[in-house]
Amino acid sequence: MTPSTRNVELTAAAMGGTTLDQVRPSETGDVNPRLGAAVDAILARRGIAVKTGNVNMFLADVAPELRDEQRVLFQNLRAIGMAVTYRRAEPWIDRPALHRFGLATGTFRVSMRYQILGSRLTQAATDVGYTYTVRENRLWLVADDHLDDAIGSGRQPWDYGHIAVVKRKNILVIANQGEQVLAQNLATQTVQTAKAVRKLWKGHLQVVPLVIAMREPDVLTELPPMIPGDEPARIQPMPSPAANSQPVGGYVVIRPNALRSFDSVKETHALIHLLAVRLGDCTPRWLAEGIAQYAENVQLVAAGRGAEVAQARTEIDRRVLGDLTRLPADDQFSATDSYDISWIAVEHLIKQIGLRPVVEYYAQVARRGYNQFARERLMKEYTGFTEATLVESLRSLTG
Repeated sequence: MTPSTRNVELTAAAMGGTTLDQVRPSETGDVNPRLGAAVDAILARRGIAVKTGNVNMFLADVAPELRDEQRVLFQNLRAIGMAVTYRRAEPWIDRPALHRFGLATGTFRVSMRYQILGSRLTQAATDVGYTYTVRENRLWLVADDHLDDAIGSGRQPWDYGHIAVVKRKNILVIANQGEQVLAQNLATQTVQTAKAVRKLWKGHLQVVPLVIAMREPDVLTELPPMIPGDEPARIQPMPSPAANSQPVGGYVVIRPNALRSFDSVKETHALIHLLAVRLGDCTPRWLAEGIAQYAENVQLVAAGRGAEVAQARTEIDRRVLGDLTRLPADDQFSATDSYDISWIAVEHLIKQIGLRPVVEYYAQVARRGYNQFARERLMKEYTGFTEATLVESLRSLTG
């Protein structure tokens, strides 16, 4: 019988008299074959259950005390529309689990491979921690949170209770249950904002932006954001299962305190940062932030708020350009002036050579700007400027 369909019976005798506590990582990382086969069969059934919508199969190997929580997880995965497979990784020493569930207990890191159907993104991966124990002559899943602190699991949007999911053509929004109106409004807004961004950046924006609008501040914090900072939204990568974990896409995660004020202008800024997921993360931060602010200001002008933009530009020119000696380094964005200088620098560059060469430079340096030498070479090739000559040109604006 196949691992996905056979009934799993696991007793101490079947395991050669050992307990799961004794099946610890060896020098080679080997796991007792009977235990491995049993866990693998459970994980295989779990993935098939999500695919086929079979909640009974999904819960068949779940201990009664965990079933309500796991039922909600199943419903969330189905609501999003996901194809899921689970692969057992290494066992972990989990003394609290042994004390709570008994010696015939083991905790594993499990790679959850998932694809959001209709997103046009390839398979992504995240880790979960599953604890199994022997009861009534068989193996049961008894806990799913014992590795949350150790590996950052339990922080995906589908891990926080019931969710609201709104799908539009090439848009997916996930919010907390009861926030359907918020999710609907964000979906409508994202459709229009994505169109505006694609006018600036043809062919580069993630085909289906995935917007997360949840009140839990730790959602999708198992990895650092693509660009650090405290902007209204952060971009979180979706790692691939490959060894290098290169992102296959990204999430736009709106911060809880910005959920009610996240308008199209702020979303334009966030979607520009989403570009880095597909293009690469080697872009100088002054260019990434400057382009995002430039796109945001284009939206402000289109909304009839051009006077605000002009006033901000005049203030920045007066305050910082006369003393400007270089563009902000990547690690210098804790100061407000760094963002302002970046916007003025990119806007000036676009005025000098046009938008298209700047976009082309961004695309190339994102992939190949491995160091400052490479960045300068690419900047000179695509824009005709170096960072130093751009600063000189900016200083000339002060008269």
